[in-house]
Amino acid sequence: MIWRILFVSLIMVTGSFGLFLWERSLGTSIEEARTVTVNTLVMFEMFYVFNSRYLLQSVLNLHGLFGNWLVWLAILLLIAFQAAFTYWQPMQVLFGTVAIDAHTWLMITAVASSVFILVEIEKFFIRLFMPKVTVGNNKK
Repeated sequence: MIWRILFVSLIMVTGSFGLFLWERSLGTSIEEARTVTVNTLVMFEMFYVFNSRYLLQSVLNLHGLFGNWLVWLAILLLIAFQAAFTYWQPMQVLFGTVAIDAHTWLMITAVASSVFILVEIEKFFIRLFMPKVTVGNNKK
């Protein structure tokens, strides 16, 4: 578990801070770079929640991705909250955020999805090289 926490944290910090530095290198304002960073971190969490369904087994199946409708409800609520955080003027004033364009959202989504892909690859290699690894009596 410590490995997974460190692995996922490294992915999220690298991606979030990397986009912050990228945005700043393009000359964007600190407010826009900060908005991108916060949205990236939240998107990372949205993608990682799916990996968390199974500790070692892949979630790339119907039950893994769609087995809990409450996860999808939570993600829809998070998207609504993030939209308010990013575009609703009172929240922009409160948090110092600015509106971002569709291209930036695509970049955020691409970077944030890396946690899903990398953790699935990690689980594959754990199953491949350590097939006897289990957590309690649960092979998941």
